[in-house]
Amino acid sequence: MGDYWSRDRELRFNRIEAEAAGFGLKVMEVNKKPKPWGGFVRFERDSLDAFRRAYWHKGLSPYWHDVLAGLWQAEDLEQRELTLDAKLLLLEPGKRFSLQAHRRRSELWRVIEGPVLIVLGNSEEELHDIEMRPGEIIRIRSGQLHRAAAPALHWGVVAEFWHHDDPANPSSEDDVVRHADDYDRVGEDSEE
Repeated sequence: MGDYWSRDRELRFNRIEAEAAGFGLKVMEVNKKPKPWGGFVRFERDSLDAFRRAYWHKGLSPYWHDVLAGLWQAEDLEQRELTLDAKLLLLEPGKRFSLQAHRRRSELWRVIEGPVLIVLGNSEEELHDIEMRPGEIIRIRSGQLHRAAAPALHWGVVAEFWHHDDPANPSSEDDVVRHADDYDRVGEDSEE
């Protein structure tokens, strides 16, 4: 069974990379081995418009169209020098990443393949579950606890876009505070 999942993982990442190339996106990083829950594909800064067109423009409600247009306009005006903060998260079947929060960014997620199970809340005492289907969007505010998981039989793919709270002090991959983790990584946070 281990060989099946290993091959499935490799095929899944290869397909996502090929799809992204077909949309004109340039891959900056593919992170698939170090992440026990799956991994991600991060895109180059000059691929931001292609990322938006490929994963964010179609099928938006008027509300999300307006929210995203405002954020992207601010992103274009204020943060041209920041590294690209757009990626696809690939969640392996039956896996989830840590219950976490970020200090310096909010995140926008759009489910591309799913369903994806989201846990969200302002504290550990008030967490709630949300099942999201392809095309659905959620905004995770800075400091808000969140976690994503794929059901046991299906990969989950989420398009993620960061919005830095302070362009002078941008967020990074190290901007994570883990509250709970299936892989014993609580306390390994890079920023204190």
